Amino acid sequence: METVRIVGTVMIVLSVLLLAGSFLAYARHRLTENFGMLWAVLSVGLLAMGVILNVAGDSLTAVSVIAILLGVALVAGLFGFSQAISILIMKNQELAMQVSLLNQENEGILQELTSKKEKEAHE
Repeated sequence: METVRIVGTVMIVLSVLLLAGSFLAYARHRLTENFGMLWAVLSVGLLAMGVILNVAGDSLTAVSVIAILLGVALVAGLFGFSQAISILIMKNQELAMQVSLLNQENEGILQELTSKKEKEAHE
């Protein structure tokens, strides 16, 4: 069945693109380490599925090919979703650090203010 071999080849190409995309997204700080590793493992699994489709292509039916294509589409959608979540996680961490710095600055200002009030009270 020629369609199965084409689908297997497309899956192999998509797995390589997914792996490269996850590394690039991680390098651009658009993906966290955990999501990067998850997508790397999933791309290796997709690669294995593509190889299996190419090897055992004659024994598969059209329904299984459609199911595999839907799975590939789902993986592509989830990759974009995980990038959005990763960006939000990194922004949340950055905001938490900024709030911490502001709290430290606020404590320093309060200490300075109280020390000035004590000096004025003693004078």
